[in-house]
Amino acid sequence: MGKRVWAVAAALMLSGCGGKAVIESDMSRVVAASPSSPWLTVDGNGGAMFTVTGLDEKARVQVDPDVASVVQARVRTLLQPRYFTDLLINCAELDVRVSAKANDEAASPTASLDLAVNCRIVARGPAVAKTYRLRQSATIDPAAPHFDTLVPKLLMAASNELAEKLWADVPVPAPRR
Repeated sequence: MGKRVWAVAAALMLSGCGGKAVIESDMSRVVAASPSSPWLTVDGNGGAMFTVTGLDEKARVQVDPDVASVVQARVRTLLQPRYFTDLLINCAELDVRVSAKANDEAASPTASLDLAVNCRIVARGPAVAKTYRLRQSATIDPAAPHFDTLVPKLLMAASNELAEKLWADVPVPAPRR
């Protein structure tokens, strides 16, 4: 009982003294709602924690589950209806960064999510390897940026754009004989 009181008191003191809080963003429903597709994989650095740079105080956002799982689930959901036999899409080295720009008086404050990933697409023989770099932005209120909802929104938009770009780069397969 005494340890719990001390733990709560320490947490309150840290939060009152400007201790860095972690903003949690639950995206497990996105992953749970996607179909299973062994033909599509997205691997990243395993990160689930973002440090939002560019603000007076750094914000830390934790995405649950990890970012690669979220991106994979969203891309898989969008591309599953277009799937054809012998299509393989493997993406690796997923890197996602979040930044904010609030000090520029000429423009409204924005938050940006930059996504980079290397993908290899094989469609019944022909293969394409390409690096994708995407940026999604949204305006924010620097006093209350609401990163718990903003980061998932930007991550979903970037995943949607990635799915469209991947599909546009799928090589036309040779007809089967």
